[in-house]
Amino acid sequence: MKPAVGHLGAATNPKTVTATFVLRFQRETTAQEARWRGSIEHVPSAEAIAFMDLETMLQFLRRFGIQMGD
Repeated sequence: MKPAVGHLGAATNPKTVTATFVLRFQRETTAQEARWRGSIEHVPSAEAIAFMDLETMLQFLRRFGIQMGD
């Protein structure tokens, strides 16, 4: 039997959770350094944050039940 196919061709099962986020990165360059900053938006709620480190972005994802390694 073939698995059911959902959004973007992902196989669907009871443990599959779909969440939609928009992730943007922007590189800032000065005479002394270059660094990256980003923003992430949870599309269904329109909640968004700006971040300058990975941990801040991951904390935002955890608010919506997203855990790395799941």
